[in-house]
Amino acid sequence: MKREIQISHRTIKTIILLIVVIALIGGGILLLFRDQALLSRIIARIEGTILPTQSAPQSGPDAQAAVKSLTAFYTLDYTEPVDQWQTRVCAQTTPDGCQLIQALFAPAVRKVVDANQVKTGCSVQAVRLVEDKGDTRTWLLKVTLDKPWPGEIPTMQVYAEVARVNGTWLLNRILFEQEAADRFATPALNIIETTIPTP
Repeated sequence: MKREIQISHRTIKTIILLIVVIALIGGGILLLFRDQALLSRIIARIEGTILPTQSAPQSGPDAQAAVKSLTAFYTLDYTEPVDQWQTRVCAQTTPDGCQLIQALFAPAVRKVVDANQVKTGCSVQAVRLVEDKGDTRTWLLKVTLDKPWPGEIPTMQVYAEVARVNGTWLLNRILFEQEAADRFATPALNIIETTIPTP
């Protein structure tokens, strides 16, 4: 005995629609896993529409301290004395931060600046807060050099730790690449090597 199965047009349309929806959801999930920045932008947009009255954390005084200090750090001019660069950077740092700048970074930065006759400004953007310990916070920032020297990548990601000292946020230190990778490693982490040591 032969049995015939009858499927209505409505059932066929529903099955096709279900297959299309599953394919779109699967494609969307695959895209989000491949592009973590897209996921971050979507979440930020959703948070912005849900909580529009909150100010963006990137505009807070701690983020602005990180931006100002890295702007001073990456504004380089081979014609100015190294003391002038150190003074400009140290004005944005804690006393411990200034000692680190003078001891670890000034000699290396000066060597690169002199060797390449570097004269560049930069733009710095706070990307996200990655660690909050109350009076000490660590920010991921994007630094773009105006005039990169030969062999230098114009845009890099830098982690900066800021600390509140007497109510004022100041740079405590710039994290070394390996330390940042160990502490904040994520699939989307992209620290770009530079000839100026990114601490």
